[in-house]
Amino acid sequence: MVKSMNKFAVLVILSCSALLVACTGIPVATDYNTKHDFASVKTYAWLEPKQKLIIDPLVDNDLMAGRIRHAVEQQMAAKGLTKATGDTGADVFVSFHVSAKEKISVSSYHSNFGYYPYYGYPYSGGYGYGGPSVDVRQYTAGSFIIDVVDPASRHLLWRGVSERRLKEKGTPQERDLYVNETISAILAQFPPHLNQGG
Repeated sequence: MVKSMNKFAVLVILSCSALLVACTGIPVATDYNTKHDFASVKTYAWLEPKQKLIIDPLVDNDLMAGRIRHAVEQQMAAKGLTKATGDTGADVFVSFHVSAKEKISVSSYHSNFGYYPYYGYPYSGGYGYGGPSVDVRQYTAGSFIIDVVDPASRHLLWRGVSERRLKEKGTPQERDLYVNETISAILAQFPPHLNQGG
């Protein structure tokens, strides 16, 4: 029994470590109200979004929303923040937005055959031939935004944003991991008083 529990503890630690390592390479940008006392934030509640005029079915669906909510609640609980029941009694409201857009990736490289690039006449670059090539690829980027809002004024207090190449294919478990990594990276910057320069 003790051995099985030790194995379970090791697996949990390894999983958390892998998630932290994965999150380190995820780009995150934040902005916040520098005059707000974020140390006083102990509870939160969900701020339900207004009716959307444009819905992107690729990312704006019940499955994705459920993943994001679950990931946010996990991160908030890990920070010691309690989810309040209803709108009353919450120190802040939390909302999220997710969208997808097509982007282009451009990378250049030398397609020479040999040990260094061919520069053309009158310069000869080692042996072989070739020159610079450009690789252009189109991909879908997912934008994830987490907002923390003041309940009284409904003014934005904190915003975290991450944009990543979207996983359009894969298993539900892989999509779970993708969302967990993204939300974990964003909320690692909240509250800002714990992160100098966050």
